[in-house]
Amino acid sequence: MLIEKLKSQMGESKYDWLYSVHHFSFGDYYDSNNLGVGPLRVINDDIIAPHTGFEMHPHKNMEILTYILEGAITHKDSIHSKKMKVEKGSVQYMSAGTGVSHSETNEENRETRLAQIWIIPDKDGYEPKYGQVNFKWEDRVNKFLLIASGTKEAPIKINQNVNMYALYLEKDRKINFSPETGYGYYIAFFQGRTKITGFTLEKYEAIMGDEEIEMTALEDSHMLIFEIKKYLNRKP
Repeated sequence: MLIEKLKSQMGESKYDWLYSVHHFSFGDYYDSNNLGVGPLRVINDDIIAPHTGFEMHPHKNMEILTYILEGAITHKDSIHSKKMKVEKGSVQYMSAGTGVSHSETNEENRETRLAQIWIIPDKDGYEPKYGQVNFKWEDRVNKFLLIASGTKEAPIKINQNVNMYALYLEKDRKINFSPETGYGYYIAFFQGRTKITGFTLEKYEAIMGDEEIEMTALEDSHMLIFEIKKYLNRKP
């Protein structure tokens, strides 16, 4: 069974420096029926104004990934003494573990758009760490790019049974996605229009399920796919 999720079923934040769509409860937006999918706790679609950003703040016991959609972000944390820049197509990863502070600022002269992802780890108390991977853009065009996993050989190792893929599907191209046995998926859309088994998904929308699907790009489409081990108390 497929479940479509529209933008109207998500949260939204608007500030002078930030526009954010929250796939799940976050900040001032709270819905007891929308707290995440299994350990997938946060997907925020953020647009950050030039020369602004998130100032230094703490995290604990959370796996945090930042996928750059447009522009660039400059990262600084309590683990390293230097700033690190992450650009379009690249991903940064931070395991907050026992505790870490960080800032994420847009030091560019244009807006930055990113997907911020939080995943609850399989246990508390990991040693904090930070890393980033500069993926080739073409590695996600019309094919699934495995970015992070807790069980597969992936460029980013996370402490949870979740596989995160990126896909940029060009107009009129088709591709099938079949989750592994015992897994479901949550697909977040960031660009274009994509047809999936009776649904048409657009920017700021999502779909979840556990069956094989065929995706057809009605326009150039950009999405993130989270393959999640099924939990008895969560969908899918």
